[in-house]
Amino acid sequence: MFEAEFWDGKWPFGGECDPYDVPAPKGEVCARISKFVGLADENAGEYSFGGLADTLSVAPGLFVNSLGMISFPLVEEQAEKLIAKCEKSPYGHNMETKINECVRKSWQLEPDQVEIKKPSWEKELDKLIDIIANRLGYKGVPLQCKLYKMLVYGEDGHFFSHRDTEKEDGMIATLVVLQPPSTHEGGVLKVYRYGEVEHRHDFGKADGTAAYFPHFAVHYADAKHDLDKVTKGFRLAMVYSICLPATMQHLRKGPTWTVPDDLNVAISQMENESFALFLSHNYTKKSIGDLGCAALKGVDRARFQALEVANSRVPDDKKLRFLTQNCR
Repeated sequence: MFEAEFWDGKWPFGGECDPYDVPAPKGEVCARISKFVGLADENAGEYSFGGLADTLSVAPGLFVNSLGMISFPLVEEQAEKLIAKCEKSPYGHNMETKINECVRKSWQLEPDQVEIKKPSWEKELDKLIDIIANRLGYKGVPLQCKLYKMLVYGEDGHFFSHRDTEKEDGMIATLVVLQPPSTHEGGVLKVYRYGEVEHRHDFGKADGTAAYFPHFAVHYADAKHDLDKVTKGFRLAMVYSICLPATMQHLRKGPTWTVPDDLNVAISQMENESFALFLSHNYTKKSIGDLGCAALKGVDRARFQALEVANSRVPDDKKLRFLTQNCR
């Protein structure tokens, strides 16, 4: 083990551990591959981001069945009528669906109960999805945006730390749009990475725009996140699933950055060796089964693309053979 090469603790091979925790790569060649694959991390796209949704209309014509148009900004009287029409939001725990307001307190409506009337809305949303695709590292990939739920939070509304399940085939991320804007307080969305809070989304509260313009936040579906308590007012959120297109297997775009020749040189110098590239994100068997390596996202996608490009440059007798395995 070349301790100096792996001391920085970065994926795919780094990290200090007990002997049986992680299979350790051996030899100088694996150390070099680790170094060059690690360069892909800077081109992996953003883990979570958000801000002013300036492609979206302030008043999109949000219509709820049997209730009518939702006012802008959302007022208490209408919010209470909306809640009366909703059902309590459940949460998943150990393969069960539960309702416990100590864990999650909000109300929800299904997509078929909600309609946005403004004719230009789809085009406005498409522009936002293009921005999201670029920032997630999917430039040029026509990501799909599917409404999952409309959520309403009143005073004391919250959701403890959790990870989203994949609600749609090929789902990679969650988009939260606060639309229409409201004057609520609290309700900060916190996204965690490596056990620490990496992003705080206040949806325009800090700069005073929350009550006047729509705001959004995006995070990977498997990113741990929570929602602070709403301390005053009402918070209305449109939650979307961001998904890979069904034709993703035919859209296997290479990386938008230059993979160094040093990586393919290192691969060509391997002698009947194997190594493990541990994935940073969580995946379902279905997404891997349906899309294969096209289901990879974030740093996993960037690292694998680098290996794929480098592997295409080496002689056939030196090419790597890739195998996806579920390690427990």
